[in-house]
Amino acid sequence: MHIACDNIDTLLCVEMRRKGLPRGHKRPTFEMARAISDRPLVLAAAELLDRPSMSVGVVTGAAVPDHMPVGENDGPFGATVLAHTLTRAGHRASIITDPAAAAPIEFLVQRLGIDVPVVHLAFNDAAQQEALAQQHDLLVAIERLGGNANGEIRGINAHSRAAFRCNVDHLFRTHAALGRQSIGIGDGGNEVGFGRIYRQLVERLPELAQVEQTGCSSGIFSTVETTVLVVASTSNLGAYGVAAALALRRGDLSLCHTPAEEVALHQIGIGLGLVDGGGGGRVAFCDGIPAEANAAVVLLMRNIVEQTLAPARVRRF
Repeated sequence: MHIACDNIDTLLCVEMRRKGLPRGHKRPTFEMARAISDRPLVLAAAELLDRPSMSVGVVTGAAVPDHMPVGENDGPFGATVLAHTLTRAGHRASIITDPAAAAPIEFLVQRLGIDVPVVHLAFNDAAQQEALAQQHDLLVAIERLGGNANGEIRGINAHSRAAFRCNVDHLFRTHAALGRQSIGIGDGGNEVGFGRIYRQLVERLPELAQVEQTGCSSGIFSTVETTVLVVASTSNLGAYGVAAALALRRGDLSLCHTPAEEVALHQIGIGLGLVDGGGGGRVAFCDGIPAEANAAVVLLMRNIVEQTLAPARVRRF
């Protein structure tokens, strides 16, 4: 299983973006995260989820007025797929997001026919976040911005999102103070979870940190920690990788995402108004990666799980 999960980790960090987007950062970011973990990242996440029935809150959503009014597709796809896997594994899952990003997620949940409430965040409501921390045994952040050293949430190009997107730092820090565990899944270093390695990120990737533009010692990088950090080429793929690792631990291939569903999500997402965060268009891409390429990664993950769970076949010559 360790070998299989190492391979899933590696697969998740293959870069497939076009020029014009940040490139060359995924592998070093993964290496920093892997250096502080004694096991593959997706395996560490799956171990937290491979427990008796519990309440899991999945936090996602990245809407930007006038550009991504109901959000990008990176995050909602991964959140609904992982929530589906969690319910099939016996957990009680909910998805937590901003009101602007809620409608597409609610549709995706309804389409799957799963009992997963979508909780609307009140803007920077500390009391609500404290209540949510109490209500959930474990939290998972998928493509959800975390505050930098100044407490500001910033996009990959250093633009502030503070005026219109709820800052969930208080939720995760309150939850941690209760002695509870969490998973952060991200791709840019500015998401919840990257607090585990933000100092290394600033040192090794100063061009991505953008310290001068932000006026912050950690630049865009989040200082919000989670128990486990999963790094991937897109946050959706990271969520699918965690589902695959849980499928390995449960010995159940059906807990994995499928290539056909991945392509379908991209097409449905266009109709829901979800945007490709890589270019800002309503197209069947996620962070600049075509649906078919994302589906190919899903296929390879499933193959790793299937071959690992299959009986041994020994060559006898």
